[in-house]
Amino acid sequence: MKKRHARSGSRFKSSPTVTSDVKARVDTGKPTLTQQGIDVDAFIYKNHALIEKLRKGTQ
Repeated sequence: MKKRHARSGSRFKSSPTVTSDVKARVDTGKPTLTQQGIDVDAFIYKNHALIEKLRKGTQ
């Protein structure tokens, strides 16, 4: 008589339904840079060193 093993999990993995590729945003009540009329690319270019410094601080 053959032994039958229970299968763990299922063959198909379920995934959450994604409705948008945009990251979730939390409403802080503060206007974004774009809403303030600031060119985001220029802002990043001018503040690149500060941005990298802040990123390294979170690791």
